[in-house]
Amino acid sequence: MSAIPDCESCGACCSFSWEWPTLIGDHDGDGIPAYLIEDGRMRCDGDRCAALAGTIGDSVHCRVYADRPLVCREFAAGSEACHAVRAHFGLDE
Repeated sequence: MSAIPDCESCGACCSFSWEWPTLIGDHDGDGIPAYLIEDGRMRCDGDRCAALAGTIGDSVHCRVYADRPLVCREFAAGSEACHAVRAHFGLDE
């Protein structure tokens, strides 16, 4: 199994699809400012979540981390999906 990457120096999971993350359920996204939500998901700038600050692969943080959507909470660092999006950005060799 691959090592678990440091999320604060990655950000790949927040930058690979304009359709993700989708809000799930009535209260998912509570506490997130309305300008960051669009069509039942987090607003994105291109493929990057608008709540992500910083530089992919260097230093990032989520501006709404405490209130982030359920799908973000369930995304596991070091999982197969994690390494797939890291590879997309050339972060896994």
